[in-house]
Amino acid sequence: MASTSLSSIVTRLDQLLELPRYTDIAVNGLQVEAPPSNVQRVAFAVDAGLSVLQAAADARCQLLIVHHGILWGDGGPIVGPFARKVQVCMNAGLSLYAAHLPLDGHPEFGNAAQLAQLLGLVDIVPGFLRKGAPLGVVGTLPSPQTPVDLAARLASCEGALQPPLILPFGSASVKRLGIATGSATSLLPECAALGIDTLLTGESKQEAYHTAKEYHVNLICMGHYASETFGVRALERVLQSEFRVETTWISEPTGI
Repeated sequence: MASTSLSSIVTRLDQLLELPRYTDIAVNGLQVEAPPSNVQRVAFAVDAGLSVLQAAADARCQLLIVHHGILWGDGGPIVGPFARKVQVCMNAGLSLYAAHLPLDGHPEFGNAAQLAQLLGLVDIVPGFLRKGAPLGVVGTLPSPQTPVDLAARLASCEGALQPPLILPFGSASVKRLGIATGSATSLLPECAALGIDTLLTGESKQEAYHTAKEYHVNLICMGHYASETFGVRALERVLQSEFRVETTWISEPTGI
């Protein structure tokens, strides 16, 4: 089993994901540094829930890489479930690395970019820029599909809503698709302004119904969890290739 330093992996991920480009409510990068400093086995997951951290510890991993970490906004007291998460990390020698917006919008390894590749989009470009950093991608289907057909392709993804939610308020066929994973229905007006006929995201909100209807944009929601497995899985392949570490995927779909 290959072994590498934690600092080498962190440095590579920081550079790869271009963390300084993003203004985020999350702390991106290494969130918990636990001994030892060498890494042989790395776990990957969407969320850093207590059960996920414990699963990584039970698998004897030295590093867990996630999309949703444990540090958000202003720091607070280390108490309750938060304290137990930190305790699991320190007791098990499990460091934690998280990438939120950088792993949504990265043009190659991001959730949206990986989804675009899965769907076979062409003419893919970064989309939905915020302070110069993309939150997703925009692309074109090589041949038009109905929203129902497109949603059916997404239904087989890990943790996807069964069936995915479809609000068919735009074109009868999907040609130009915007992808912004997680919870991005606030982008519907921007889609209309950019000539994007369909928005693919993860989680919907009540107000999205009327927004999609009034702006004449199709909305497809595949599930928040389901839309955000792709970036961390892409990072898993990078670490397997570049560092030859052993990896494990921790699956815990939320149904949301």
